[in-house]
Amino acid sequence: MINVTPVQGPVTWDISLNLAKNKNKVIRLSEGVNEINVEEPRTRTVYIKHIVGYPFGMITGYKQLKDPSGNLVYDANGQPMRTSVYEILGNGVADLTGGLNNSISWKRIRLDALIDFKFGGDIYSGTNVRLTQWGLHKQTLDGREGGFIVKGVTQTGTDANGAPIYEPIEKELNNEYFRSYWSNLGERAQENFIYDGSFIKLRQISVEYSLPAKILTKTPFTNLAVSFVGRNIACLYKNIDNVDPEYGYTDSAAQGLDYFGLPTTRTYGFNLRVTF
Repeated sequence: MINVTPVQGPVTWDISLNLAKNKNKVIRLSEGVNEINVEEPRTRTVYIKHIVGYPFGMITGYKQLKDPSGNLVYDANGQPMRTSVYEILGNGVADLTGGLNNSISWKRIRLDALIDFKFGGDIYSGTNVRLTQWGLHKQTLDGREGGFIVKGVTQTGTDANGAPIYEPIEKELNNEYFRSYWSNLGERAQENFIYDGSFIKLRQISVEYSLPAKILTKTPFTNLAVSFVGRNIACLYKNIDNVDPEYGYTDSAAQGLDYFGLPTTRTYGFNLRVTF
């Protein structure tokens, strides 16, 4: 924790910065076990796993299949094809977390503002999966009126060794296949729904006024202060649409999953602080 006072006098400004960095790796699990499944979202196409040799809480899931040259693979109707096994998509644990508190006081008035932040860590958004499949996500507007073209390769057979043979495909999807495309993308290409979980939030603001001491001379109180407090005021920065990046519906062992979570509740209130 770092504390500084850049301004001191009739007006005093105190700053407090608290930081925590997370660096970890799974060293060993049970005898003969290299990975364990911890939790899955309701899409059932992703698993949070603890894997030996990797950081705690890896997000794994189906990806869209690629040929040896890295081209995306589609079927003959232009629908994405998926891998046969779960692959690593990201990690749900933040790299850096912290808070910055500013406190400004002048005479009997005190203003406090707390900013929370988290940098790093990924989120698999089941919310955006479903919105995409239902045609409610903004990305599904692209080509909705026609002209949506997929480009990649499609498997046309196998060679003598059983390896797949791929040929280029460029296909304009009609309305039927366009709708199926987004539905299948949500089932077969989970890498498209991994987002950076970083955020900066204005967590709390409070304004406090302390009554003059002379007013309290005939009372048992040595100090009496009234304050207005606002909590979870605003999200100043995030890298995921439609979702509160702070939301998670599982325990700490399976961070990085989202599925239609409600944003953090904003609250306002008054506090009365009395000292005898």
